[in-house]
Amino acid sequence: MIYVYEEFAEPSRRQILAELSTGSKNVRELVCATKLKQPNLSTHLARLKGKGIVRATKTGREVYYSLANPEIESFVVNALSKTLTRPAPITLDAAAESYTTYALSGDEQACSEILDALFADQIGIIDLYLGLIVPVMRQVGLKFANQEISTAQEHMASAITERMMMRIVQHYSTGRKVERTAILGCGPNSWHTIGLRMASDYLRTCGWRTMFLGANVPHECFISTVESSKPDIVLLSCKTDEGVQSGLTLVKELNSMRSKQFAFCIGVGGCCAADHQNEFMAEGADFITNNLQVFAEEVVPCIEKHGKLKKGRCCE
Repeated sequence: MIYVYEEFAEPSRRQILAELSTGSKNVRELVCATKLKQPNLSTHLARLKGKGIVRATKTGREVYYSLANPEIESFVVNALSKTLTRPAPITLDAAAESYTTYALSGDEQACSEILDALFADQIGIIDLYLGLIVPVMRQVGLKFANQEISTAQEHMASAITERMMMRIVQHYSTGRKVERTAILGCGPNSWHTIGLRMASDYLRTCGWRTMFLGANVPHECFISTVESSKPDIVLLSCKTDEGVQSGLTLVKELNSMRSKQFAFCIGVGGCCAADHQNEFMAEGADFITNNLQVFAEEVVPCIEKHGKLKKGRCCE
């Protein structure tokens, strides 16, 4: 039933399945009950029908939708009962604690519900990342280092969190557009991307064009992407000692590319970048940051306004 679980984790489809658990309904009734727009509702219904979770029956001119079989109905009813008995977190600290437990147990639906509760409380994206995602991943990392959890659990919690971050950036997208481009990625031997992904997500909500390259990007690929895309900022992540040397080399290569005709800011994030800030600055980095709030409040507005950043330290 894993395919049903995956669909139930999405809030809009969970609403639809909850309504259908009480009996068959047509589109008009579902629109009224869920408050979803009809085109959006129809898209979800088509997906659920295509996966064999929902079936459609034509009665006269009306099409009625229902759960496809008793097994799926039992799953939905059982999942709904668990949802109703699960208390919603009140504070970000409580949310982070609950989220960590659910993520490590693979309960993606519960993690999604925590996000829904925080969305309803109108928590800002920076507060959500710093108050939820950062503490969660810190706890997961500590538990893994102390051998309290397995590699599989660490990977699972990280994967769930990356999917939750996709929901977050979609929720906070405003439609704002600025004529700025950012390239973000990790050089060779750097694998930790969630912090960098938060910076990328924040820029997206600010209307930037973001190109997120991910982990362990070969130097030549990184450089060619910068050459072809002409960004306003290039942001690297260096979280472990293994990535320091390749990160320094990449910063040096990027710095050598810059000219009056092709200028861009170079930033490096991550705890190891902070530990080696003098080395990175010597190779040409314009700023070092290990703090999303500083990046959002100081770096981004300066580049948006002036197209450049005064060379200096931006790190806590």
